[in-house]
Amino acid sequence: MKSLATKAIQKPTVLSGALYKDVWYLPGGNSWAAQFLEDANVDYLWKESKETGSLSLSIESVLAKAQNTDFWISPSQFTSYEEMEKAGRHYSRFNAFQNKRLFTFAKTKGDTGGLLYYELAPNRPDLVLKDLVHIFHPDLLPDHEPFFFKPLE
Repeated sequence: MKSLATKAIQKPTVLSGALYKDVWYLPGGNSWAAQFLEDANVDYLWKESKETGSLSLSIESVLAKAQNTDFWISPSQFTSYEEMEKAGRHYSRFNAFQNKRLFTFAKTKGDTGGLLYYELAPNRPDLVLKDLVHIFHPDLLPDHEPFFFKPLE
């Protein structure tokens, strides 16, 4: 998948994460989540940061850097645009939100309601990367049926 992703003509910009109690949490540039984005051949806007875990940022700094981002991945536990708007009016200021280009793993749950991403993704990085390549470069995997990452409703 990583090799296939390098064939993409465009390299879209990507935002991740969301606010929790006035702090925006998103993957650091050396985290496993950022590595998936790099392998999917996108321009993750915080790829230069050295953190291996999460970054804790203000909404103002995220908005200043990512307002015009092409895609938004993993917006916390949100599964709908309406839910996000109710949680914070700032979300609708991002182009990815306005253009309906948000994707979440929070809609993929197991029989007992747990998020399958946390249970299966470490063992199935191939499925994670296929989902991401399909989202960011749909022409490369047009027939892929996403397993983890689904569009918000």
